Amino acid sequence: MDDRFRRLAALPGIRTWTEAHYDFAGDYITGFDPSDLPDRAAIRAELGYAAQDKVCIVTVGGSSAGVQLLRRVIDSFPAAQRAVPGLRMIVVAGPRIDPRLLPARDGVELYAYVHDLYRHLAVCDLAVVQGGLTTTMELVANNRPVLYFPLGHHFEQTFHVPHRLTRYRAGRRMDYATATPEIL
Repeated sequence: MDDRFRRLAALPGIRTWTEAHYDFAGDYITGFDPSDLPDRAAIRAELGYAAQDKVCIVTVGGSSAGVQLLRRVIDSFPAAQRAVPGLRMIVVAGPRIDPRLLPARDGVELYAYVHDLYRHLAVCDLAVVQGGLTTTMELVANNRPVLYFPLGHHFEQTFHVPHRLTRYRAGRRMDYATATPEIL
């Protein structure tokens, strides 16, 4: 028994061995390099946002699980617009939510799809998202403020994403059950 423990003790630590045998890509790989994007004002102008616009992008990803969140955020728009002059809310429903089924509000722009959504997220003043890793990490990479609503009982969104965002001191975790339109 002692001989086996001596051999185990002679093995390198896993971190030391891994660092000696592997290269690492960094904290997270996005589909773009944030440093390749031109300045924020140029992108905003190209996307049709005026300098004085306060742009809020709302998106819930590719599933239909976020339809209720979209409705709640849209319902919060009148109060938000009163509090934030110049607010523009761009709601991206995604491939499985028909934007025609969402409430129409003056000042809320509804889209089924937005090409190069990451560029809009890169220049927004606030993003409201479901809490998926890709979208939240794109916002972190661009240092954008975000309210995120993890899906209940979804391991990645309930544990992994909040852990990552806490590590980066990014985002504000919200609870769908208590986030009334007034709170939003």
